[in-house]
Amino acid sequence: MPKPLEGIRVLDFTWLNAGAKGPRHLAAFGAEVIRIEWTEKLDFIRYGFPQHTAPGESAPPTGDRGSFDRSKVQSVNRAAGWNNTNAGKLGVSLNMHHPHGKELFREMLPLADVVTDNYTAQTLERWGFGYEEMRKVKPDIIYVQAPGFGKLGPYRDFRSYGPIAAGVSGLQFMSGLPDRASCGYGFSYLDVGGPWFIVMAVMSALHLRAKTGRGQHIDLSQVGPGFLLTGTAILDYTANGRHYERSGNRAPYTKAAPHGVYRTQGDDTWVAIAISTDEEWRAFCHAIGDPEWTDDARFASTESRYENQDALDALVTAWTQDRERYEVMQLLQKSGVPAGVCEDTKDRIELDEQLIHRGYMQQVDHTEVGKYRVEGIVGRWSETQPHASGAIGWGAPCYGEHNQRVFGELLGLGESDVGKLAEQGVI
Repeated sequence: MPKPLEGIRVLDFTWLNAGAKGPRHLAAFGAEVIRIEWTEKLDFIRYGFPQHTAPGESAPPTGDRGSFDRSKVQSVNRAAGWNNTNAGKLGVSLNMHHPHGKELFREMLPLADVVTDNYTAQTLERWGFGYEEMRKVKPDIIYVQAPGFGKLGPYRDFRSYGPIAAGVSGLQFMSGLPDRASCGYGFSYLDVGGPWFIVMAVMSALHLRAKTGRGQHIDLSQVGPGFLLTGTAILDYTANGRHYERSGNRAPYTKAAPHGVYRTQGDDTWVAIAISTDEEWRAFCHAIGDPEWTDDARFASTESRYENQDALDALVTAWTQDRERYEVMQLLQKSGVPAGVCEDTKDRIELDEQLIHRGYMQQVDHTEVGKYRVEGIVGRWSETQPHASGAIGWGAPCYGEHNQRVFGELLGLGESDVGKLAEQGVI
């Protein structure tokens, strides 16, 4: 089956998870995404750990998980983060500070549909390729820009990474227990969710262009999606004058109880349970054998359970802590009670029957490290690809891997010409 974005070409300057995962999903939908980078300022997740092993190697390269220690990196092509975030793309090296490099990009523009970047707001303008300049070369070009704080405004020149965006958007403040300082989410939440806004922006712009023939400039930010996730707290303040108070895993607005994560049998294993109605509560009580404490008047209604959550959570934990986590989930789900295992990486890849059935983890081929698994696509389409088991075409590009393919086939340069450009520091 065809893929929905076949025939669409994206010139991609995005980097880190916050940007690069957006065009990565476009590639899975069939777009030809050409990742443009230059050796003097590589995406630093190329230096991240853990690193993949190459065929025949007995041990992975050393380095602290999550660190970016360049002295320990054997190759800039092996970082797990890079290889997951850029799977399915083509990769070229292009020096945008070199006059000839800029000219090559200018020659590529008429052949492209979309340009994406999440650099600071003025970077492409400094290179001579702001939106107005690109329009002169390609009138219907779609340019999606996603700097940390957006293209316009007093913060436009500020740099941002995931934790900064989480802080400014309010997400950081909202995360944690009520009696402790905010703790964040343990990872850069907006590095994961934000790129989907790039995908939505590109799709809406392609839709408009198909109807009108017009391209456009789309001004996004990394901080913006975070605001959308704080809407209830904003509404409560604007309507009622109430400041948000951290509630941990409890549900401050729905008054659901029990509502949290509960320890299960084993080392650091947990199951989430979220009961919102009296019907679910009665189903829960029956599923666990109707112990005497479930008749306690403190737990007779949704409101009273919410008011007595400390006592209730202790009793629920006393039941869950001696039971295997997947058994707890299956038992409660069969009774109509929302429950799910808090899975770690191994669980999601090797134990989760649902993810395995849907083929969410996909194996791809990488030029330097061979076969490895990456995240697939979360949905399935009845009339077109992608589907979860076959959306990602190949592994992430090695540095400059597709120079000959892109500059040769796309721009018509011969192999010797490409070689000369490399010698001159252009590519």
